[in-house]
Amino acid sequence: MCGIFGFVNYGDSLSGVQTKALYTTLAKSCIVRGAHAAGIAYVRSGTLHMQKEASDLLSADFDFPHNTMTLAAHCRLSLKKDYINNKNNHPFEGRTLDGAKYAIEHNGILAGLRELRKLHGIEKPDIGTDSYFIAQLLDTKPTLTTETLKEVCEALRGSFSFVILDEKNDLYICRGDVPIYLVHFKRRRLYLYASTRDIFESAAAETDLWYEYKSSNLEVAASTVNIVPLCKGDILRLSPKGETAWASFSFHEASAIHHNWYMHEITETEALKAQLENLNNE
Repeated sequence: MCGIFGFVNYGDSLSGVQTKALYTTLAKSCIVRGAHAAGIAYVRSGTLHMQKEASDLLSADFDFPHNTMTLAAHCRLSLKKDYINNKNNHPFEGRTLDGAKYAIEHNGILAGLRELRKLHGIEKPDIGTDSYFIAQLLDTKPTLTTETLKEVCEALRGSFSFVILDEKNDLYICRGDVPIYLVHFKRRRLYLYASTRDIFESAAAETDLWYEYKSSNLEVAASTVNIVPLCKGDILRLSPKGETAWASFSFHEASAIHHNWYMHEITETEALKAQLENLNNE
């Protein structure tokens, strides 16, 4: 189990103090999903930056500009205990064939990587994390779009959701069967997301967003605050102007790995590790 969270502050409605406070509250709430490693990605002056450490979100020495528009963050629970080598932690860097650079953060577990690498002619990397295969596969595509992401998602096996941030400050959210909870604060021109609703609400309750959130009819699109439904097979692009573009893909149900460990609470048991250890045995 891992955790992902972040924001798209397309209206520049948050002050620097508010931005940092929002990150901290989200980090505190999300840390229950993994404390082995953490990482963030953001764009500064047109350049994509990534920071990651083999430590928990609150101990990690991360810093990002006060005017960061889009931030993607990740916390990792490592079943293989390979997090000490920082190259195995999220985010991972990739480049499509046109040279477009991006950062990717994944929640879930992939399956059948040996067969998929053979099928797509992709070599086994020196990065041991299964998530990195998504970047390897996307790097074979001509460019980064919702359509190329559809091709990638439909090729994957296992259970997953992931986010991608590119150099243009476009955030892509790809949801397989692992949940992502996304909320749009329309008046503030702000999107916030987290792995689960309970993590989101735990964080929001510590901010000045809470009253707006609780007093709104979240299911009604006309409300000033509403949930953006992300269903299995959805791909959403959020632009730095707050514009949206949608696509969909066919999720491979037969290969899904239905475990509570990525859906809700930590269940890092010996039985679970024994069950999963040979999933991508290479």
